[in-house]
Amino acid sequence: MNEPVRTKSHEEWLELRRKGIGSSEVATILGLNPFDTPYLLWRRKRGELAEEPESEAMLMGHMLEDVVAKRWQRETGLEILPGSEGEILFVDEERPFMRVSPDRLYRKRPDGEEAILECKTTVKAVSPDEIPLHWFVQLQYQLGVAGMAKGSLAWLVQGRHFGQMEMDFVKDYFDTLAEAVERFWTENVLGGKEPEAVNVQDVERKHARHTDGKVLEATKDILSSYSRLKDIRAEMEKLEAEEQGELERLKMFMQDAEELDYEGTRLCTWKAGKDSQAFDSKRFKEENPDLYRKYLVAKPAARRFLIK
Repeated sequence: MNEPVRTKSHEEWLELRRKGIGSSEVATILGLNPFDTPYLLWRRKRGELAEEPESEAMLMGHMLEDVVAKRWQRETGLEILPGSEGEILFVDEERPFMRVSPDRLYRKRPDGEEAILECKTTVKAVSPDEIPLHWFVQLQYQLGVAGMAKGSLAWLVQGRHFGQMEMDFVKDYFDTLAEAVERFWTENVLGGKEPEAVNVQDVERKHARHTDGKVLEATKDILSSYSRLKDIRAEMEKLEAEEQGELERLKMFMQDAEELDYEGTRLCTWKAGKDSQAFDSKRFKEENPDLYRKYLVAKPAARRFLIK
């Protein structure tokens, strides 16, 4: 087992994490994270993008770690090591860019060997026979970097359904992870090689502006997508016209009525909302042109996709 680095502050812990690849980032490198991409991770590691702000789900997940850990301890009777809930860091001895911060450490029986506990909260049902793949990746990476042979996952579904399972370290799989992480770190982060775009959001960030005069020749597959898109849009226009006709028919029938019912069942309502106030920018510009110009800011135009 490697000895962990115990940081003195949250800021120090964050700074140390930025200097390598953590366990929550490995699934992104492998293309298994539905909320992130290798390209965005690459830009963050190179300091070109700010770290994503902590979402409400992430914040609650961190706050509920202790609840999940205590429930796991009650279920298993195993001992969570005091102080392991702090911001500690394990760094791989041979590849110092590989670094992990487990949620908790615990002591196994009967040998007293230390192990890792990873705590999760989710809204989706989870079976011990089919856990999310990125959970498996995360714990395997943690075990390998920390030099431990055993770990456990504990999860809470919708705040009411608890589950847990023990997991053995799989060295061959970890070696595959380590190879992918090392390649990403050396070739992409240090070497500057830009990862390929894997979704439209990546493309929009990579190419916020078009290249003047650049024209591509469509392939047969792309031509098929273009034709299908035109057919879909034509069908949508037809449906929208039909929708508008039926909507107007209902409104003509209701006149000044607030609600439309049928045999005691409410079908729809047509009510006025609360009055609101809006800033009259046109009038302000006419009456205060100098002040208006003072507060104008440049706003880059987004690329528009038009079907011809």
